[in-house]
Amino acid sequence: MISLSDFLFLLRGLPVTVSISFLAFAIGFILGIPLTFLRLYTPKYSANVAEAYVKLFLGIPVLVFMLFFYFGLGKYVAIFRSPFLSAVAALGFRSGAYQSQIFKTAMNSIPRDQLLAAKALGMNKLQTLRYIILPQAFIVALPGLGSEIALLIKDSSYSFILGVLDLTMHADILRRAHKLFFEPYLIAAFLYIALTFPVANYLDKLGSKLNKKYALR
Repeated sequence: MISLSDFLFLLRGLPVTVSISFLAFAIGFILGIPLTFLRLYTPKYSANVAEAYVKLFLGIPVLVFMLFFYFGLGKYVAIFRSPFLSAVAALGFRSGAYQSQIFKTAMNSIPRDQLLAAKALGMNKLQTLRYIILPQAFIVALPGLGSEIALLIKDSSYSFILGVLDLTMHADILRRAHKLFFEPYLIAAFLYIALTFPVANYLDKLGSKLNKKYALR
């Protein structure tokens, strides 16, 4: 059986899981919008480079990147000698590709007549992106971003393979300490649900509400 002290020990992994997930989301957000801009609004060469990035990070499992960063690049780049930072980087770079897909779909949903109106008013591409496209695209993208946060929280569990003391690693320590299998992972599973569902559900409802309010879809 899992005691209260065991449960509290399991909870000690939550801050690490949350930190990995939200740092990775921040990296993905920083990468996602420029990647989308490159894919949609720049010449073919730079657009192809951005497309190649997206295909690379969507086509290769994130665990492979974690192992590559930590065991491969970690020999040459000091920052990747940290299991925590290797996990954040792998998830963050992958999130950039996912968020680019989300923002690309959102930006493509903006009616073309708005872009033509902005051009008629003398706005350049950057001004149109800033004042017309991005404010609406953020609202349209909210449900997708909620799903991405949930995915990052779940995929952060791979970091325990690198030795990161996240929620999954704490569950595994309990399994080995008490020779249990079912209870530690079951509790960890419910904790992951408790982390992912509220965020994804809230952003999904907020996105739907704002989409209806501003008649974006």
